[in-house]
Amino acid sequence: MTLEVSALIIRDAFSLEVNFSSDARITCLFGRSGSGKTTVAELVAGLIRPDRGRITLAGDVLFDGDAGVSVPSWERRIGYVFQDVRLFPHMTVRDNLLYGARRSGDTSPALDQTAILLGLEGLLERRPGSLSGGEARRVAIGRALLTRPRLLILDEPLAGLDGARRGDLLPYLDRLARDGPPILYVSHAVDEVARLADRVVLVGEGRALEAGPPDAAFDRPEAEAAAGLSAPLSILSGRAIAHDPAGNATRLDLAGTPFLSPLLDVAVGERVRVIVDARDVALALTDPVDASFQNRLPMRIAALEARPDGVLVRLEAGELRLKALITRRASEQLRLEPGREVIALVKATASARYA
Repeated sequence: MTLEVSALIIRDAFSLEVNFSSDARITCLFGRSGSGKTTVAELVAGLIRPDRGRITLAGDVLFDGDAGVSVPSWERRIGYVFQDVRLFPHMTVRDNLLYGARRSGDTSPALDQTAILLGLEGLLERRPGSLSGGEARRVAIGRALLTRPRLLILDEPLAGLDGARRGDLLPYLDRLARDGPPILYVSHAVDEVARLADRVVLVGEGRALEAGPPDAAFDRPEAEAAAGLSAPLSILSGRAIAHDPAGNATRLDLAGTPFLSPLLDVAVGERVRVIVDARDVALALTDPVDASFQNRLPMRIAALEARPDGVLVRLEAGELRLKALITRRASEQLRLEPGREVIALVKATASARYA
């Protein structure tokens, strides 16, 4: 299902030009707080009207300024989960979940399946006031799912949750990504986008433009600025191949390259994404077998880019792509140049892992 948005919105001193197309399972709108991410989501949902443009979903025209078409939000079949979950405090979880389905006249909502998908089976008779923040978010997501949306919009679903509750909710978002409808996901958090996104739309400087898959998106200077990053990131996809509980480690296969990470709570064979800060990658001309680095990856230099903070070295080994940010002095001492074979050194503890 393809979502296509080409629109312009102007509000007083704020203007936002939106231009992207995505058929991904999860498309992330990424940018700093206040950049306009929620505005883009509201344009798609029909909660606000652009000054001009065209929005289509699965070929259906939702808005066309030139043709005078503007489908009301309640007819777009788009589920929207707001940052404030807006549950009805006097209703049970069951009745909150069924509220939208009942209003739409659905006589056979998939309550049991939705409760299982989101882990709500034991909460159905409770009231919102007794729920944790993560549980309330899951109820809000379930209520939107039970309206049978063609597209689900999640606006900062992890905002305001502490680390433990964020960790509790993320597996349900993973499951939703596999088994639910396509998702338009709003976030300013690098870890969420890196873990969940199939495609990233960068929002900032008055524009919302498609940037591609996460690794390509975070390779762009505007993404570094939006994320407040001090160095580029490498987002590497692979699978877990073995666990070593005694060594507190998990062995991964990243595009055919072995990689060691701290022990992960994922099944062998499951998809894993590894995020590596370019500053956490060192380079050597020969394999330092006595070094503490657990990951010593033979790679080839694809390109070097001078930056104010050093030299960005782009590395490749088959389909694996990795970035290293080193000093200009180190680059000169090692006589680095495109095509040269090097060993990329990455500490197992330096990589942030998201399955």
